[in-house]
Amino acid sequence: MTLTALAPILTTEDMDRSVRFYVDVLGFTCGMQTSGYSNLYRDAVRIMLAAPNSGSEWKGPKLTGQLYIDLETADEVDALWAVVKDRAEVIYPVDDFHYGSHEFGIRDDNGYSLAFGAPSKPGTDRSC
Repeated sequence: MTLTALAPILTTEDMDRSVRFYVDVLGFTCGMQTSGYSNLYRDAVRIMLAAPNSGSEWKGPKLTGQLYIDLETADEVDALWAVVKDRAEVIYPVDDFHYGSHEFGIRDDNGYSLAFGAPSKPGTDRSC
């Protein structure tokens, strides 16, 4: 058995707003949109959006972790940071971290935590 991909389904109470955020701010393409479901993709990343389940009370986003999206290079992280830093709530700005990642974190329009990162640039030493 081989697992080949992970495509999260994020719940939103405003499908149009959420699709606009992922398309306009993060550069995703909307492959399909209905009032209850949307399919968004950019390169090898796929994110699905769904309306709240009618069988349970919607109390907002419940994801306690962070969705981490890999980019190929630190320069690509910097380029994406320049595009989104003033258009989304910043959790932490772009930086090189001790574990060897050049990354930043933002919240989407629903409050879900997203991180974008790549290996740190060569010569970046954050060791103790």
